[in-house]
Amino acid sequence: MVRFRHSEGLVPEESCALSKGFTLPEVCVALAVFLAGMAGILGCWNFFNREVADERYRLERYYDVLSAMESLIAEKTSCADTLVVADAVTVRLNRVSWSGGLAWAVAGQDGFTLTRLVRCR
Repeated sequence: MVRFRHSEGLVPEESCALSKGFTLPEVCVALAVFLAGMAGILGCWNFFNREVADERYRLERYYDVLSAMESLIAEKTSCADTLVVADAVTVRLNRVSWSGGLAWAVAGQDGFTLTRLVRCR
């Protein structure tokens, strides 16, 4: 059987059978491009997961500081300048000189610091 090609005119079918499919170098290049793309996508996925884990850790530390401050507000501790450590959160009370029942509470942990004026005994 004879096939017609636009550029070459009439060509026997045997030569057309040889041009079908991909060569080995073409397949290797395609696989290399695919693997490079997958490596990039997995690298981005790993970066995203690490950032999410770090943000969760920072949020947990912030909640620890916040809960320490809330417990100070609820308990009405003594007004003496004290240093309290609870759940690795450092809480310091600085008595206000002009008032006997108020103190500045400073709660902090690893870069997170909350300051609030609290009532004390």
